Amino acid sequence: MPAFVEAILAPKSILGSFVVLFFGGVVFYLLTSGTSYLYYCVLRKDHYFRGQERKDERAEVKKEWLWAFYNILGNAVLTAPIHHLIVTGHSKIYFDVAERGWAWYFATIAIVMVVTELAVYWAHRILHHPWLYKRIHFYHHQFRVPSPWTSMAFHPLDSFAQAVPHHILALVLPMHVSQYAFFIVFLQVWSTFIHERVSWVRFPLINFTAHHTLHHKANKYNYGQFLTICDRIFGSYKDPIGVVYDGAIPDAAPPKQATKPQTAAQEAA
Repeated sequence: MPAFVEAILAPKSILGSFVVLFFGGVVFYLLTSGTSYLYYCVLRKDHYFRGQERKDERAEVKKEWLWAFYNILGNAVLTAPIHHLIVTGHSKIYFDVAERGWAWYFATIAIVMVVTELAVYWAHRILHHPWLYKRIHFYHHQFRVPSPWTSMAFHPLDSFAQAVPHHILALVLPMHVSQYAFFIVFLQVWSTFIHERVSWVRFPLINFTAHHTLHHKANKYNYGQFLTICDRIFGSYKDPIGVVYDGAIPDAAPPKQATKPQTAAQEAA
């Protein structure tokens, strides 16, 4: 790659890695979540969310921005040493597909999907343990009705715990650089999708948007990363159709059933 691009994306110090991760994270968050919010919640609000608007929208957005900034800053600190190891050649990432062949390239995708689905599912579910929930995961779940801005509104330890399986795999599993980059970028894009309250994909095995809307509303169920397979295997799956509002259904009506959220006292228990 050109020297100036390498200097930006592959700095030779941990401080340089922090700068890249922090400013890159802010820009990417503003582009992905900002574009989604502008379209769904501003330009097409009446089409998708008429009668389903969030209360105190401005206050909610300010809190989302605050927690997202804190999360991006904290994650830049936590991830910088890992990024430094990768860019200085202390990982299993390779750059030429011919080095391992196409069979391994596609096998790697399957391995990453299986390992991270299991790891992220259990990391997320463990974060719902009362002690961890009260101290870490609650700050994401304070947004009972999510928006695209909620996609990065986490305690830094929360989002790091759910992203670190991808980083660890890059250190121990031979992986092409395009695969590592794709999964890291797609994690943020997917996080934006599942917080939009608009489901454009409804394949049962995919953890589509309405699943996560229900997760925020009920404070349980549907802990999976991209798929619902682990939830179905380990008994935490709940079908969201008819339970939560979904803005992509034409002329969608409010849900016929109400899934009662936990009270503050129950959360703190």
